[in-house]
Amino acid sequence: MRTAMITHFGWSVFILLYHNKTRVSWAARFSVVGPSYPIITYVGDEVMLPAFFSPELNAQGFDIKWTTPKSSSPVLLYQNNSTINRIESYMGRTVFSRENLKYGNVSLIIRNVRVSDGDLYKCLVFSKQWEDEARINLIVEVLGSQPSISMISTQDQKTTLECSAEKWNPLPEITWRDMNGEDMTSQSTAATQEDAEGLLTVSPQVFLCGWCCCGSCWLFVLQ
Repeated sequence: MRTAMITHFGWSVFILLYHNKTRVSWAARFSVVGPSYPIITYVGDEVMLPAFFSPELNAQGFDIKWTTPKSSSPVLLYQNNSTINRIESYMGRTVFSRENLKYGNVSLIIRNVRVSDGDLYKCLVFSKQWEDEARINLIVEVLGSQPSISMISTQDQKTTLECSAEKWNPLPEITWRDMNGEDMTSQSTAATQEDAEGLLTVSPQVFLCGWCCCGSCWLFVLQ
């Protein structure tokens, strides 16, 4: 009976040590994993930039920094168990859950999305033994106004159609078609202007040949 108790105790100690060694090796090396595809959102929406530890670890004791190429200051910095926004335009619009860090979830939520938020984000995680990063491409789209078409006559009696549309992002694809549905985009030119919000006004034009008296303009964003 005594021998059996000693054997049981020895086996329990062995399992405990093995488990602890495994946790140490996980903390020494880890990966930060994000999506391999762009995240697409719209102005005014709430969007999550997903980033997770692999394997799953409690990240509350790590340093975490979210950055973009637009600024040398981080969008968000988590350090010493506190969260700081360093870029004024993001203040009050980001959510970073300390509770989710227990499960290796280091995702960032951006509320009330702006056009200027579109960028390549990096989530950098640092520990004493290791560091890694994930990159997430955020695309902010705005489906602008419907195009309006006007006819312009030049001094040499040539007729041009001009299509105008405002508040687009990103730059839309433009297609011109004649009255028979034939594509005449190759004969067109396009001018683009960007306003203070980063939204685009497009003004493509197409010259009408003598046999063509009307045309249509199509704008769309490729996904």
